[in-house]
Amino acid sequence: MTPSPTRPNELQDLAALHALEVLDSEPQPELDALVRVASTVCGVPISLISLIDVERQWFKANVGLPGEQETPRDLAFCAHTVASGDLMEVHDARADARFARHPFVTGAPGFRFYAGAPLRMSDGAVVGTLCVIDRQPRRLTEAQRSVLRDLACAVVQALEGRRAMQAVQAAARDLADSEARFRTLSESSPHGVFYADAAGGCVYTNERWQALSGLSSAGNLGRGWAASIHPDERPTVLAHWLKAAQTRRDFDLEFRL
Repeated sequence: MTPSPTRPNELQDLAALHALEVLDSEPQPELDALVRVASTVCGVPISLISLIDVERQWFKANVGLPGEQETPRDLAFCAHTVASGDLMEVHDARADARFARHPFVTGAPGFRFYAGAPLRMSDGAVVGTLCVIDRQPRRLTEAQRSVLRDLACAVVQALEGRRAMQAVQAAARDLADSEARFRTLSESSPHGVFYADAAGGCVYTNERWQALSGLSSAGNLGRGWAASIHPDERPTVLAHWLKAAQTRRDFDLEFRL
């Protein structure tokens, strides 16, 4: 059996894999669906999404090998695919010098046919494969190879989409934590605190500001806060305020309430 080769850009590819934060994660329905489609289209009983880590291949999705989650990397057919960077097809593993003595070929589960399409991320890193396996020799048609490549692209989009969603969720959590800290500080401040959006509309005031303005929290929202300005100065103050908002400059003005 030929030892599993390393990728040409092994360190970069491993870094890209780990950045996905997908290893040992829960099943993902859209990925489970893609391996089912691959198995059906290629007419084989086994299909896997295999991610090649430092010392193991881990299955993100699995049809046909129930209970199997990973194997040592040295036994991974898929390690040969990621090293080649292109679709690899083994028509009969018993007749292939690389795999003829492979324990998965000579014993259970009795692999004979294998085809794998690399999972190439948008930055070029190869993190694993979408593969199909049979217990008897066969050949894919050109149409089946094309579909397998397309499904591998769909797997990549799902993995990158998952990572993007995680980043959005993390940013939302950070924003919520930041807002909570801001509110804690502002509500304990002896100064009036006023927060506006980019258009100059008030979106938040603390209790001290509300006491100074004589307006409730709701009454200050939008441009409602302007009701607290002395009528003689209101037009001037509003004009300065809106100009500051439009030009993204500091607003610094003394006026009567």
